[in-house]
Amino acid sequence: MTADALESWLRDHRNAHPQTDTAWIFLRGEPRRDALGAFEALRQQWLDAVYAIREPRVAATKLQWWVGELQHAGNGQARHPLTQALFADEGVRAIPQPHWQEVLLAAFRELEAATASDFPTQRAQAASLHGALARIETTAWFGATADPRRMQALAPIQHLAAMLRNLPMEVDHGRMPLPMSLLARHGLSQDALLQEGPARRGALQDQIRDLLQAMAEADKMPGPLSLFRGLQQRLDRAALRRALRVQEPLRELQRGAGGFGALMDAWSAARACRSAMRP
Repeated sequence: MTADALESWLRDHRNAHPQTDTAWIFLRGEPRRDALGAFEALRQQWLDAVYAIREPRVAATKLQWWVGELQHAGNGQARHPLTQALFADEGVRAIPQPHWQEVLLAAFRELEAATASDFPTQRAQAASLHGALARIETTAWFGATADPRRMQALAPIQHLAAMLRNLPMEVDHGRMPLPMSLLARHGLSQDALLQEGPARRGALQDQIRDLLQAMAEADKMPGPLSLFRGLQQRLDRAALRRALRVQEPLRELQRGAGGFGALMDAWSAARACRSAMRP
């Protein structure tokens, strides 16, 4: 692996996800920066395969390639710049192979997931993939003895918040970011979900309240949050709270954060993360 190849992948990842770009400032000087940055970019590669590719067979083919790549990486023969950087790290190599396999098996199942009936079901469905990812993420960042429960509880909630923020794309891909119970309560069809109005506003606000409550519950659980996860938590919580106070919640959710406030959020997330990483 060349340093240029890794940096190219990390740069592409940062450009595609500007909301967490400020977090990278606080990885400078971190001895494990390459491995931790590679994990973040690799995690997103897998999520993009599941959620951003319209054709399920194409997504499954991409995921299958990663299954083979993880087998190679576990045997010390990684071919991709991200897995090369990741598995060069001693702590990552110690993660049991079944944990990696669980993530990709859950990713395959997510390709066929149906619209959930209610919020608890929706949260449980998301926990299969995102909870498995969070367990690995906890170990990669904080070691094998770190408690993964907080990260595992928060990760599905962050995914549901992202679905809400990306509502037009989700509907275009045939997925419902709201559970069936909310659609029925507010008399919304798939087409109506794309149109501004009181019904959609009420449904989004109900979902936002559930997400904020679930986020508060997750935050009471033990365990650390990685730098990127901690920053996203702060950004999501602020955006969800703002969205409850406006006429068009979706527009507010999609408004990117920036400036000094985003930098302070990244600083706070980095401080908490470093404290948890300290022996």
